[in-house]
Amino acid sequence: MTNVLLTRKYKGRPAGEILKDISGSEANGLVTLGLAIILKEEEQPAPKKATKGADAE
Repeated sequence: MTNVLLTRKYKGRPAGEILKDISGSEANGLVTLGLAIILKEEEQPAPKKATKGADAE
């Protein structure tokens, strides 16, 4: 799923609104028509694995 930022009014939604979790093909279509830009996904840092210290059994 993709998030896009509308650059023009689209289906009654004002420019500047973010459409969340739309399909990739719909997002690409909006970009092709010049109505939106795709927002990059914010990557969450991977959780750090617990390391065994000198005290671990």
